Formats: sequence, C-alpha cells, structure tokens
Amino acid sequence: MLYDVSVNLLAHALLANSDPDRIVGQLCGDFVRGSNLDAFPQAIQAGIRCHRAVDSYTDRHPLNLEARNLFEPEYRRYAGIVVDVIYDHFLANDWHKYNNAPLADYTALVTEALNARHSVLPQKLQNFAALLEVENTLERNRHRDHIELTLQRISGRRKFLKPVERVAPSMWSNEAALKQLFDRFFPELLDYTYKYQQHAVENQLGR
Repeated sequence: MLYDVSVNLLAHALLANSDPDRIVGQLCGDFVRGSNLDAFPQAIQAGIRCHRAVDSYTDRHPLNLEARNLFEPEYRRYAGIVVDVIYDHFLANDWHKYNNAPLADYTALVTEALNARHSVLPQKLQNFAALLEVENTLERNRHRDHIELTLQRISGRRKFLKPVERVAPSMWSNEAALKQLFDRFFPELLDYTYKYQQHAVENQLGR
C-alpha cells in the first residue's frame, strides 16, 4: 500500500451493511497488518478480512485498470489512490442509489460504531476517527474542494507521494469517463462483496 490512511472509507462503510462491528472491521482494514487478528472480536475480524478481499478485487478489476490508464504516465503510479478518492466522491453523490438511509444517518451510524468500540481500534484509527467526526468527512466527500483537500493530505504523508497534490486537474478532466467506469464497477463490487460475505458465513457455520 502506498499510503497509511484509507481513502475509500465511504465505500468500505457501505459494504458493511449497517452492521456496527463490520463497519469498524472494514475501517480497521488499512490500519491492521498481518494475519493474526486475535486482538479483535470475531465480527470485527470478519470486517477486516472483507476489507482485504474487497481491496484485492478492486485492485485487479479490469475496469479499474482502465480507470488508472486514463492518467498521464507520470501520475500512473498514484492513479489507484486517486481513483479510490474520486470513487468515494461519486458514491457520496449517488448514495441514494445504494442505501435507503440518508447519508447523514449512515455517517452518524459509522461515528457511533467507532466511538463505541474506541478501545479496540488501532491507535492511528483512533486518531483518524476523531478527524472523521470533527470534519464530517464521509458527507463532505460530496464536495470537490474536500476531494482536493484529501489529495493534498495524502501528498504530505510521504515524500514520494508529493506528486499526488498535482493530480487533481487530470482527475477532474477525466471525471466523466471515471464516473462511467464507477457506474459499471460499483454494482459488480456489491455483488462480489455479497457473495464473499455469504461464503464466509457458510464456512463459519460449517465448522
């Protein structure tokens, strides 16, 4: 991973299907390393594993390879980050297509889930959860200026990520094409995640 804070939090939260433990697990995914998840309750472990499966599926999906190839070669290394960021922008604006609860209500559910399980969160997520709440990050993904702020913050995390702050013009110039790819990809991601979760439940019951 090129960064140490998730940039597609809204998508991962949605894929937890309103389950507080799975929401926390999904959001822990980018802050937990290794295969030993014994420090977490089983439901949170399931969310972490689902997050990892979703990331793997997303990274290798042909539509997302097509999305990354829309960017100039000099930015191609960072295109996966940028695609994740703008996909959360599209999801926030199309939220009503994918969930019956208003985005503000779902955001409140995410905040409540993180606060209630604060003691089991990795330290970096504890810190980041506070920022999510104060800045109302999930809802603000609707706004272009917030998306650009996200890119600026990512660019400051590592020296080699500095070029990310310059990608915004290319991202917006390709916005229509990226939106078309998102509209094709996201239903496939939902279907994949549903099947993954069903398979995980069946495996657990079969033990």
